[in-house]
Amino acid sequence: MTRLAMFRSLQVPNYRLFFWGGTVSNTGVWMQRTAQAWAVVVLSHGDGLALGLATFLQFFPSVLLGLGTGVLVDRVDKVRLLVVTQALVGLGSVAMGILDGLGILTLVQVWVLAGAMGVVNAFDNPARQSVVSELVGPDQVVNAIGLNSASFNVARLVGPALAGLLIGLAGTPLIFFLHAASSVGILLALLRLDRSKLNPAPRSAAGRGQLVAGLRQVAGDPTLATLIVLAGVIGIAGANSLQVVLPLAATKIFGVGALGFGLVTSCLAIGGLTGALLAASTSGMPRHRWVLGAAAALGVSLLIASVMPVLVGFGAALVLCGGMFMTFAVLANTSVQLTAEPEIRGRVMAVYLTFFLGGGALGAPLLGLLSEHFGPMRAIAAAGALGLVAAAVGAVVLVLVRRRTEPVKAVLPPVPAAVIPQPSKPTRNSPARIGPIVYQRDTEVVDP
Repeated sequence: MTRLAMFRSLQVPNYRLFFWGGTVSNTGVWMQRTAQAWAVVVLSHGDGLALGLATFLQFFPSVLLGLGTGVLVDRVDKVRLLVVTQALVGLGSVAMGILDGLGILTLVQVWVLAGAMGVVNAFDNPARQSVVSELVGPDQVVNAIGLNSASFNVARLVGPALAGLLIGLAGTPLIFFLHAASSVGILLALLRLDRSKLNPAPRSAAGRGQLVAGLRQVAGDPTLATLIVLAGVIGIAGANSLQVVLPLAATKIFGVGALGFGLVTSCLAIGGLTGALLAASTSGMPRHRWVLGAAAALGVSLLIASVMPVLVGFGAALVLCGGMFMTFAVLANTSVQLTAEPEIRGRVMAVYLTFFLGGGALGAPLLGLLSEHFGPMRAIAAAGALGLVAAAVGAVVLVLVRRRTEPVKAVLPPVPAAVIPQPSKPTRNSPARIGPIVYQRDTEVVDP
């Protein structure tokens, strides 16, 4: 696989615009998250609960509203919906920047604005996920999703570092305004798309039962349901949940401060970038064994990380963890998108994101609780064991589903040539036989 093939989706002009606009936007998002977290720390005087609540409010609406927003995504033009959501996100950052710049920003205001952006993201996430296939077509969906994930991880490397530098120079208000400016970047990209080159999915008609239709397809397709449930379980053990454990491991196990925490977080992001690029090098519908293999490899890498005695070894294991988690996320995302019917893809992706993000939302406090009582390394080991069990159960279920759905082929023993009667040549007084001769199991000749 050549390097050019790895980036083949960028040859599609519409996707190229979306990719670069999204890279700018993602960098701004990570800068905003860093500035928001710092603002909460300053306003709450280092209260961890206040910081956790701000993060919860930013992500929980996607879990709470995800199923309903998927119905809307399937009814409307996804590109236009993204224009609206990105504009609203930009306005939210402008409001936070103005309040912060005037010195009147309060903790409650941060929570309210974080929750509002979370509601907007509940509509933005399924639209952003499902619009990819409309930009590139089904043949390049895997590559495009992989490149999107690579863009996200590049932003996760660059955004926090850049935000930290600028906060020290100019304070948090500048970061909020820069995030708003990055939203303008993706807006311009969306508005410049050549709509005649899109591959739009059929829109669903308004009416009752729209949400039920999406749930019905998931419930009625055992393979699809298995992949979505597996994504939810892996979300519990994944990179988002590990963000709770890593600072505890850095300080309590390895005795390093913020610099060490930044190092191990970067290791996770480097692995995620590598995994996204590897997943982008594949094409077509991912094989289920690839998805299961990535889940199992994530479990193994977490177990390895949990027994590393030194920081360097722990960081190296986290590179592997990040890579396997992102590989799984890209392949599972693609499998769900290509399995779902195009006209209800938005609703199915909303179900997928509800499970995947919901797993992360559940995993964060769960791993935090395990860390509190048993230590961070044992919490990481528990996450690894969960990943291995999920992969094993998923493999068994998918094998049973495949055996159940494969057509049964009757295999009959061959009829010996010696007992096959040869048709006689037609005579002038006997009409010629028309059509094939059909032989039963007892070699009796029967006219068709």
